[in-house]
Amino acid sequence: MWEYEHSATAEVTAEAVWKLYVDTASWSIWDTGIVGLALDGPFVPGTTGKLTPKGQDPVIITLVEVEENRSFIDEANLGGIVLRAIHRLEPLADGRTRITHRIEITGPAADTLGPQIGPAVTAGVPETIATLARLASA
Repeated sequence: MWEYEHSATAEVTAEAVWKLYVDTASWSIWDTGIVGLALDGPFVPGTTGKLTPKGQDPVIITLVEVEENRSFIDEANLGGIVLRAIHRLEPLADGRTRITHRIEITGPAADTLGPQIGPAVTAGVPETIATLARLASA
């Protein structure tokens, strides 16, 4: 398995960030590594969609877990690997929120392909979280 995780604490509520997550038409605004995401249904477990990374063909993702205002997980089966993106919001006692994005690459080819594609997939995560925080505070 290959994994990466980044967290930041922001002066925003979990609910404000969640609004950005469920507005999938706006994902390319806060995640500059993608062209867009089009879901085939509501933001609930089992819904699939097409996520288009910049400069690449679209990939099919599936929402596998959704806990409103707290977390969601999407997965893409890419043949010999499964790319799992975990997004968590942790409200803190002082009114701020810890935003965490985690990427896990598993499957038979994970030990080979994870180190090859993982850094490219995760390169923009710190900027993505910072942008989410800025937009959620507006």
